[in-house]
Amino acid sequence: MSEVSVSILDCDFNNLNSEIEKVNNTNINYIHIDIMDGVFVDRNTKKLFDLDKISNLTDKNLDIHLMIENPLDSIDEYININPYLISFHIENNDKILKCINKIKSKGINAGIAINPNTNLNLLKPYLKDIDLVLVMSVFPGKGGQKFIDSTYERIQKLNYLKDDYDIKISVDGGVNNSNSKKLLELGSDILVSGSFLIKNSNILTAYKSLLNH
Repeated sequence: MSEVSVSILDCDFNNLNSEIEKVNNTNINYIHIDIMDGVFVDRNTKKLFDLDKISNLTDKNLDIHLMIENPLDSIDEYININPYLISFHIENNDKILKCINKIKSKGINAGIAINPNTNLNLLKPYLKDIDLVLVMSVFPGKGGQKFIDSTYERIQKLNYLKDDYDIKISVDGGVNNSNSKKLLELGSDILVSGSFLIKNSNILTAYKSLLNH
């Protein structure tokens, strides 16, 4: 079953209660939290999200995306809010298995995120250990970027790679109702969508348009 995760990176943080309430009034499955450290990517969002407050405002599962150097050192602080999923990047990371094991030891799903220009074959040694691959369809760092068309081929290839494993494919970046149908047809399980959903005057209609064509 296709699922949707809403990225709230571009939401109105001055009116967080009403922004989360809009999400609560839909069947959106997850709230996607983009954690950046200003090193792995230029932007720093570590203090942007009040995760305790967000957790208290919603019953939606939290989907944490770590765009940070040395994620192993920071995983504990995100484990503490008991999210559904924590994803970290494969790039510049020599402690991938340790990251996976730390996340899964707490009963949380573990995902690996991969940038648009990173070889998918690097994922192969870890597919048996993870629950999800987060395929970046833009270069991480800011919301509202244009979807990279080569993502379609990457989703297709990843589908072949994961045939023997029980993992989901999530796609993140520039996802809207002009590309969602093809992404789902090619094997995406979760669509991560930010500005298309959160800035839409009717988030419910926008959500339905991602899944219904």
